[in-house]
Amino acid sequence: MRRISIVAILGGLAIVGSVIGARAALATPPSGVGAPFTVRATLDRYHFDSDDFKIFQKDREDVVMRELTIAAGGDSGWHTHPGPALVIITQGTGSLYEGDDPMCMAQTFGPGQGFVEQPGMVHILRNEGATQLVLFVTFLNVPIGNGFRSDAPRPGNCSF
Repeated sequence: MRRISIVAILGGLAIVGSVIGARAALATPPSGVGAPFTVRATLDRYHFDSDDFKIFQKDREDVVMRELTIAAGGDSGWHTHPGPALVIITQGTGSLYEGDDPMCMAQTFGPGQGFVEQPGMVHILRNEGATQLVLFVTFLNVPIGNGFRSDAPRPGNCSF
């Protein structure tokens, strides 16, 4: 029987901890973000099909709705979602940057405008204005009881 020393075990744990810590350090958490409300429900499978719109959920999944506020100068941090996120801006102006855009150019949205964040797309929403940004987001295809957002590292094509 081969013996493993406590020093080797502790050394291995230290390496694993360093790797996990380094990954966490690469993440870009939100700044200046508030969430006045979040609601969540589990939906059974469904299918809706019209001439203009189709949606199909194969399995039971959660849907999450949130109101978010982003202070002037704040941002959502770079992140992704497991399913599509439908975003509606009600106040202020949001600048959306997508991680796969080689030029890292903003798409700007104001009150009454919206956009869809695609599943797995690394992105950040910044409030580059002088007033508070308020938005409502509906997250679809969220695994039951799990997260609707995953922090992501800053992509190399953007300097912020």
